[in-house]
Amino acid sequence: MRLGALTLDWTVWDGTSFEWNKTISQFNDVNVYQTSEWADHKSASGWSVVRLVCSDDGVREVAAAQCLYRRGPLKTVIIWVPGGPMGDLSKVTPRFVEILKRHLIVSFIYVRLSVMRGVNPDTSTQLTSHHWHKSSLTVGANSSLVHNLDVEQSARLTRCTSNWKRNLKRSSKNTTPPYVWVNPDAASLSLAYSQMNNFKKIDGVSLTRPISELQSVIKIFGGNLILVRSDDAEGNLLAIRGVICFHKTAWDFIAVTTPLGRKSYASHAVFWMLAEECFERGMKQYDLGGIDPLNNRGVYDFKKGTGSVQVDYQGEWDSSSPRWFRVVASRLISRKVS
Repeated sequence: MRLGALTLDWTVWDGTSFEWNKTISQFNDVNVYQTSEWADHKSASGWSVVRLVCSDDGVREVAAAQCLYRRGPLKTVIIWVPGGPMGDLSKVTPRFVEILKRHLIVSFIYVRLSVMRGVNPDTSTQLTSHHWHKSSLTVGANSSLVHNLDVEQSARLTRCTSNWKRNLKRSSKNTTPPYVWVNPDAASLSLAYSQMNNFKKIDGVSLTRPISELQSVIKIFGGNLILVRSDDAEGNLLAIRGVICFHKTAWDFIAVTTPLGRKSYASHAVFWMLAEECFERGMKQYDLGGIDPLNNRGVYDFKKGTGSVQVDYQGEWDSSSPRWFRVVASRLISRKVS
């Protein structure tokens, strides 16, 4: 269902959450950040949602976008489109921004896209021609590593680097094997993140995650959230890794290793069991999330060592109305996205 056709192509979506997820499943670049569950999760941190679809014949949707927004003073709004828009990006013209501006009844609007599909010069040209600008200060990473779940575990192991396989073998010395954490506790998760943050002490970066955020994910994604945990013989936490499953892809969301876990290579065992759990549940790939080879080499080496393939995304683009508002709002977006 659609509401309020303010243009010939883009309209505001007014269907159910189930209908939205079903609609976006048709797109090749569908991702968890465009699901209704993700919008529900982000609502706990102050985001509202408006969804748009674009139809070429009044029936078949050729593009769609779930837009999260926060209002500011003087009838301003900042919009964040994580993982989108999806579908035909040639349709993401200035009308896309205009319909959002009219629907939200604001005078100043800033829109930041995060397009999760492979880099393509033609797509970049299209976006530029429609007054979108490549974002200079990005919120997220523009590249990821994907662990393909297309073959049995033994065959996937041959893709791993020799060093990663060696560390996986070392992790088997832990007397207690990793296990699927069926009833996760948000407080324990948050505490583990704090311990990791205190251990790593990365300048300008906080690895902590509040209990409320983790509890929201556990509640909203339910059975689509898979967590694997490793403890030592005394029950002390060593490592946890978790994914959100959607549309045959497991999306990396939780990764924490305590100082004790680092010494025993527990993160390797946890990842390997989690990947197998995803394989058994019918997932076709495991997206390990953003990478930063320069500033976070250790995490990059771990992910790359699993035999994963790098994917470079089209990345973040922004636009505004009026145009001068982009200069001001682009500096604020990193503070608003959380």
